[in-house]
Amino acid sequence: MVVTRRVAIAVIACAALAGVLAYLRDPPWLIDQTSGLRPWEQRAGQPRYRWATAHASFFVPADAGAFDLPVSTTFDGPGDRPMLVTVTVDDEVAARAVLTDSSWTRIHVALPPAGTRRVRRVDVRTSIVRDGNHGVRIGELEFPPRVADKLLRSTAGGDPS
Repeated sequence: MVVTRRVAIAVIACAALAGVLAYLRDPPWLIDQTSGLRPWEQRAGQPRYRWATAHASFFVPADAGAFDLPVSTTFDGPGDRPMLVTVTVDDEVAARAVLTDSSWTRIHVALPPAGTRRVRRVDVRTSIVRDGNHGVRIGELEFPPRVADKLLRSTAGGDPS
């Protein structure tokens, strides 16, 4: 009787653990997680953006297919060097761009075929940083129309990027 009870408890514990691990592999709140990004800013005549550190990450829907990532940085001093921006998707290099002036550059990022997860992790790394650990300004992501509509519906008018 005691052995049967212990086996039953072990089976229930394993099933619960498997359920928790399955949930944590692809939690619904992951799409809203970021790191290395400061709060949104907007200056007169410029698009809304967030400053990134030398390494920032965020998540996008796995079924997006592709998106455009607007980036720029400052070139305040005469000695400011060009900046290499590398974008990876799930640790695989997806795109690179070299910023040589302060204008906005759109980096087109094609996502690999969707796997079993609902989201893909996107990392943005810069070769150098400016004063205050500023890498690049990242504007609002631009998705294909069908994905953008789906994002707007799922966030009920919230911030889709």
